[in-house]
Amino acid sequence: MTLSSTKTGPADGTRAPRPLVPVLTGGMGLSMLALYATGALGPFIVADLGISRSALGLLPAAAFAVATAASLYAGHLTDLLGGRRAFLALVALLAAVFALLAASHTYPLLLAALALAGLPQALANPSTNRLIAAHVPASRRAEAVGVKQSGIPIATLLTGLVLPPLAEALSWRAAVALVIPVMPAMALLALRVLPRDPAPTGPLRFGLPHPPNAATRWLMAYSLFFGCGLAPLSTYLPLYAHQHLGMGETQSGALISAIGAAGIATRVMWTRFSDRLTDTPVPLLGLAVTALACTALIPAATHGGWLVWVGALGVGGCGAAATAVSMVAVTHGSGYGQTGHASALVSMGFFGGFVVGPVTFGLLADGPLGFGGAWTFAGTAFALALTCAWVGRRTLRAAI
Repeated sequence: MTLSSTKTGPADGTRAPRPLVPVLTGGMGLSMLALYATGALGPFIVADLGISRSALGLLPAAAFAVATAASLYAGHLTDLLGGRRAFLALVALLAAVFALLAASHTYPLLLAALALAGLPQALANPSTNRLIAAHVPASRRAEAVGVKQSGIPIATLLTGLVLPPLAEALSWRAAVALVIPVMPAMALLALRVLPRDPAPTGPLRFGLPHPPNAATRWLMAYSLFFGCGLAPLSTYLPLYAHQHLGMGETQSGALISAIGAAGIATRVMWTRFSDRLTDTPVPLLGLAVTALACTALIPAATHGGWLVWVGALGVGGCGAAATAVSMVAVTHGSGYGQTGHASALVSMGFFGGFVVGPVTFGLLADGPLGFGGAWTFAGTAFALALTCAWVGRRTLRAAI
């Protein structure tokens, strides 16, 4: 069955439903909340369960391993089912994830909860991008993508500010349980606001989707290495600040909020900027260079504690912007293929980085090289992302 393209959407003179983008923004933020909650609550979880740094790194790795595999089908299913149905499935899965997290009194249960969290992650970008491509005029899509992608750093900001104090006053499980009622509220809002999907035009098929074209492959490779460098920040930075820099649990958890604050501004700024460019590799190159430089500041924080805040702001802002620019490319450019499929494949590259990054970082941090070697690994990953953007620049430029 051949699916019609979703690049056209409504004419530029029409308006998208006013609450559409805010609802999609909320869905994007919730899709990653379990991962950032694990990072912000890392010191509490390690102390409660008595696990190692490597075991902590396995939690997000499990989520992103599932998300990577599920992304092979998530975009294809979204294109078949429609964005609204896929979005509602995302919210239902998140309710199950947080219920299991709140009930996790052993490490295997916690690992299972994070693995389940990979399914809504896989659906997040395909479903939201599909809805934007179908209901937002082309001239406003880049702005809409930037705003909805800002849901992730907004969730990151709130996670770092709210969950550590709640965990200190109650427990980390109680803090997680307070998130559960948000899910039915989001489902009801989505049912009311999101435009109905057309009826499926053919039977669901579970065969492998088409392989990515050249432009999508380069963007996937860039996302893979960028994810490798970025993942340790959200997973290990609070633990590093607590164990290595002597910060309190609440203060170290607030570093997650710093990452979120930087991401809110940079996602929207870079998305709007990229909409005016015909050369997507330019922002991708700039973001990789900046992330590499800011990563070097984090291990240097032993000579000045304020440097860890600068590093967190810089790397977090660049990571948020890089994913926004990538999503603008696949929704706005004509050279990447079907919106849902291309979004899922690029997300799969990013998710793959979040599998490799935390595990490798944790092993290095627990080994003889310690945190110094682990942060060197993160910087090397950003250097490889820079190489991908440079070598593939002609192909990426031609896809717009």
